[in-house]
Amino acid sequence: MTRFLWIAISTAFFAGCIASAPARFYTLMPTNKPVATQAPLGESAKVIAVGPVTIPAALDQPQLVVSVGGHEVEVLEEHRWAAPLKDEITSALAARLSGLVSNATVTAYGQSAALNPNVRVLVDVSRFELRPKKGVVLDALWMIKPSDSAKEGRRGRTNLEVPSADDDYASLATAQGRALDALARDIAAALKAL
Repeated sequence: MTRFLWIAISTAFFAGCIASAPARFYTLMPTNKPVATQAPLGESAKVIAVGPVTIPAALDQPQLVVSVGGHEVEVLEEHRWAAPLKDEITSALAARLSGLVSNATVTAYGQSAALNPNVRVLVDVSRFELRPKKGVVLDALWMIKPSDSAKEGRRGRTNLEVPSADDDYASLATAQGRALDALARDIAAALKAL
């Protein structure tokens, strides 16, 4: 029994000594760009709330999920989102829209309880695939919903592929950010037409 216990302890010790790769964390927030200043809040100020954003359950993971072909995906334990993916998308879209829509305050839905939005932007992401060595596929339906029911809202769809610059996962996350840039431009154009 003593020899068995010694072997078990030794095995556990050496297994613990094997270094695992450190986790890397990614964000979709725009980097190296200042967030645009918000419009002054007054009685007539336009407030745009982005969200809620919905994503497929398969992507709603703390880890990056990559398509590896056919109907197979891989969940990458060492590559994780800095925040839940739908929160990353919501915050990143709000930040991008704040730079594109100059006459409004843009906020992520649920983060500014004191603001009563004039407009809500609802986004349903049906695909946000990471494809190693290829890039990103984004397919999203969105709706701009004014709080004034007399005003007509707008609906749209953004469907695109964005190549990645390199084969690493950081490049794929950057490509996802570029896909969100395009989604934000589509939504901003519709917001300006309201």
